[in-house]
Amino acid sequence: MTLRTLTGWLALAMVMGAATQALAEPVTFTLMTHPDNGGEMPQPSGAIGQVGDYLPRTGDDVSTATLNPDGCFAFNFMNPVGVFPPDYPDGYAEGIHSLTGSFDLDVDLAAGGAFSMTALAFNGHRSSTKSSYQYLVEPGDPATDGSHGPVDGVTNSGTYSASAAAGWAMSATFDWYKDVPCRGHPNIDMTFEDFAWDGFLIPVSELTADGMDAVTLDDPLGYFGGTSADFETWLLTEVAPRLPVDAEYLLFAQGQDQPIWNTPAMGGWDPAEGILTETILATAVPEPATLALAAAGLAGIALRRRRAA
Repeated sequence: MTLRTLTGWLALAMVMGAATQALAEPVTFTLMTHPDNGGEMPQPSGAIGQVGDYLPRTGDDVSTATLNPDGCFAFNFMNPVGVFPPDYPDGYAEGIHSLTGSFDLDVDLAAGGAFSMTALAFNGHRSSTKSSYQYLVEPGDPATDGSHGPVDGVTNSGTYSASAAAGWAMSATFDWYKDVPCRGHPNIDMTFEDFAWDGFLIPVSELTADGMDAVTLDDPLGYFGGTSADFETWLLTEVAPRLPVDAEYLLFAQGQDQPIWNTPAMGGWDPAEGILTETILATAVPEPATLALAAAGLAGIALRRRRAA
């Protein structure tokens, strides 16, 4: 072992030792916003014959002054009748909600493994007069009282593979409810049981050309029409420059499912065919103890890369 390598491993051990002196708190992920995406949404809005890739800052974005006032990158869309482009029926328009808010994961960013979701609260902006809200369901919450479908709030967990070799893969399954404008607020209008997110949770320091060479990343739902290399280029050129300056991690996830229950007041919603799709881009600034553990893991990756070189 060379002196340089020994010094590196000693520094790594010191970081890990310091990190173990404090227990890390759950990590808060804040949905990504950027002002230069204000007024834009990443898809055509119910236009017959048009197909979108459902990612922001791409060529098929639509612009309207009333859209996306906070410059959100995270959003969901409600497809009430389960018909996808280019087969929209006449008069159909999907409900697009740009999202702001945050969620908490009790996750070990250094080692990965199983984690729990401990909080989630999103505000969905549809227009200047219409908003929707999305909240985590936990055991004993009003949504679990039996009158909103068999949602129980039990799952709320996931797994994280904290390495480039594993593609920084992240998946989560959780229960939540949606409060939509049809009856005013607050109300429980839709419930989702075991809604699944799939994606990745990558250190911002890995959002480089070398970092992308070490992985293959893509959108799990396959809406993005290009190759994985094109998707990674989008991450580097459109997402990375718009990250908050203090962001340490970027989480990208997508999910799609039918509600397990919805209120009849949602008159245009087909309970057998209607579907909700969600794309999440969120950033995290972990607490110092969590950062120290994660830094130890990344230092190990850097050392291994140097030795391999």
